[in-house]
Amino acid sequence: MMNEVSVSELIAAFDSESEASIQAKSALISGAPFEIWFELQPASKLRGILRGRVKSLQRRSKPIVGAAECLANLAEKGEQGLLVAYVDDRARAGYLFPCYLDPHPLKVVGCLGFGSSSEGGPEVRPE
Repeated sequence: MMNEVSVSELIAAFDSESEASIQAKSALISGAPFEIWFELQPASKLRGILRGRVKSLQRRSKPIVGAAECLANLAEKGEQGLLVAYVDDRARAGYLFPCYLDPHPLKVVGCLGFGSSSEGGPEVRPE
């Protein structure tokens, strides 16, 4: 089981051209901090937690990018164990990006971004 991932390894793990993945990868390239939890969690459990978080953010009109695609990707993984990473671009007025990774080989299977404020951010699109 891995317990360390370099920024270059995490950048290389993004192969999706989704808006959230592009923004998270750009944040990493720009030096945004990231954290990875190295305890595998079933994708179904992560999807349930994320679905609740997205609904809460939407109720509070927080900007969100990539939620529907990320939830769909997690649904496809069923009970597969995934790692969770967070890329924090909020210091540059960006988003916090939860990313879900297949550990073998390291690959981002889902990513979304959400902002801490709705002021000046993109409109929340119902997904």
